[in-house]
Amino acid sequence: MGFKDIAPFIAPLIVVALVTRRMMAQAKPQRVRPNSLWVRPAVIALLMALALWTSPRPGLLGIALFVAAAAIGAVAGYFRALHQEFSIEPETGYVMSKASPIGSMIFLGVFMVRFALNYWMNGGAARDMSHPPSPELLTYTDAMLFFAFALVAATAWETWRRTRPLVAEHRAQTPPQAGRPL
Repeated sequence: MGFKDIAPFIAPLIVVALVTRRMMAQAKPQRVRPNSLWVRPAVIALLMALALWTSPRPGLLGIALFVAAAAIGAVAGYFRALHQEFSIEPETGYVMSKASPIGSMIFLGVFMVRFALNYWMNGGAARDMSHPPSPELLTYTDAMLFFAFALVAATAWETWRRTRPLVAEHRAQTPPQAGRPL
């Protein structure tokens, strides 16, 4: 058994190790800034627009693919935010988030199924990259951009929607302090 036999498994093992490490790091609550949740989707939208500017115009199938990818990304983002636990630190008033391991476990499961199917469909070896890819490949990668944007935007929206009542309740229960504006 040489390196060629092991090489196809290196990248998936690295992904599994990184996701596992992240799952362990997410065991402790992290601060959420509800008023700045719009920044990541805005940056991704800008970068996405720049990338799409140089892409060829998609056909009807490409547009349908973009819509489907965005819809799937929005659903995945909603469920990603749905599996987070939010709380307020009483002393500071900061919103804290503790991610449930369910979201990471779902990601790992989908990733492993995708890797297994790819490995099986390629006959157990990596596909030959000596010839150029199909021109339609850009359409598929652009669809992945729509998926990523929708996932991040839906996660931010649902996080903001769920943290807003917590912040309002904390402000209502906290007595005004001297020097603090109302």
